[in-house]
Amino acid sequence: MVVRLKRIFGDPVPPSRVTQEQFDGAQVDLERTAGKPWHEIDQSDYWHYLNDLCYVDLQQDLFDYLFPAFLIRWWEGQLSRQGGPESESDFYRAVDRGELLTKMMSETRRELVLDWITDAYIEGVDAWSNHLSVGYVPEGPDDLHGPLSSFNALGQSIPVIKEILSRLEDVSTIGRAQWWLVFAAGLVWNENECPAIPKWAPGRGGGGVYITMSQASIYDHGFLPENLQAFRSRVSCAKVTRLLEQCTALMPSVPHGAWAQATLEELLSRPQRIEARLAKLIQYYELPDLGGIDGIGTFE
Repeated sequence: MVVRLKRIFGDPVPPSRVTQEQFDGAQVDLERTAGKPWHEIDQSDYWHYLNDLCYVDLQQDLFDYLFPAFLIRWWEGQLSRQGGPESESDFYRAVDRGELLTKMMSETRRELVLDWITDAYIEGVDAWSNHLSVGYVPEGPDDLHGPLSSFNALGQSIPVIKEILSRLEDVSTIGRAQWWLVFAAGLVWNENECPAIPKWAPGRGGGGVYITMSQASIYDHGFLPENLQAFRSRVSCAKVTRLLEQCTALMPSVPHGAWAQATLEELLSRPQRIEARLAKLIQYYELPDLGGIDGIGTFE
């Protein structure tokens, strides 16, 4: 994945001179980051460059060198289900607010980057296989919401949902089966209804799958129009039911087989209710903060 990214960006090297003015006056920090090898770029570098991606006119050769490093950090966050990069801004907000895919890339490079992001996300879902916990504390690589939260964040920022859904529909790994189980559970069950997930309690969390949770700090819009259309055209109650049938057959009986079976039975027994909930979910995807700004969040 790293070699492929180097080729996409033309084997970039650190710029000989930094002319970009750092947004918060941290010019020394930006210049230090600009000279680091990719593998040394870490959380100490996120704040000043993510803010620059959001707010300033970007230096092209500096962007071509540093942005791939941030893509690599994002990919690593998908593999570990830990998210990132994030600071005052985050990766998704930077891409969205800075309009990086259109302003800073040719059409050819953009398409290659979108393919890379799709592959990176799916690799992260596959790496999730057999790492799924219904516990909420502490968060980590077994976190219930990790891949779904990343999916929603991509929905708000990067036009890859059509390709991601196409790949997820090939339920060939436990991770992909888990993805559909978690999504279906969030669609089917209200808070504190899912029999497999502990009810909410102070200090412990719980309650269920919060299906519109997003890792993106994007509060002024929902899914991008092309992502919303892709979701609407590819996800139906009938398809979720069919895919969950495949997932139930694939998933081991322990620890989540009973959860998958109970969710499938709910889908089969009340299809009209689930269709209505899916339509409501799509409405939430259209809203700022995926319906969160006004405290919306119940399906019924």
